[in-house]
Amino acid sequence: METTTREAFQARCAQVAAIVTQSGATVSKAPKEFAVVVARDGASVSFPIVTDERDWRETSAEEALFAALTDLYAWASAKPNETSFATLDAIEKGEVPFVSRDLSAELERLRAFAGLVGGIDTVRRAWRAAGIDAADGVGLA
Repeated sequence: METTTREAFQARCAQVAAIVTQSGATVSKAPKEFAVVVARDGASVSFPIVTDERDWRETSAEEALFAALTDLYAWASAKPNETSFATLDAIEKGEVPFVSRDLSAELERLRAFAGLVGGIDTVRRAWRAAGIDAADGVGLA
């Protein structure tokens, strides 16, 4: 029997979730918002998911975790600095405070997530299971 692209994706999502749950954490969809929640020992971190009602109903917690972790990696690997901001036009420069705020929030979310799953090494293993080449330099620095 041949594996479909959808089945392969779901298998990859299950592998990512398995790494997270092997740490003792749980993965679930938030009951009243479009978010996936990772929890352990009374602490939790929530990852908002941009979607609509129909797609959210069809999305498993494992798929939502996969999406959240790929997004989290993009934020963790972003290295904006004054040099990169200097190349922006006036309108884009007006957005810098919002980008900086969002980056700070996402890095705090990464710290909380790493704390729940036993450290940044577990986060990197989850990223690798998601197919992301998570360089050792990307993370909590």
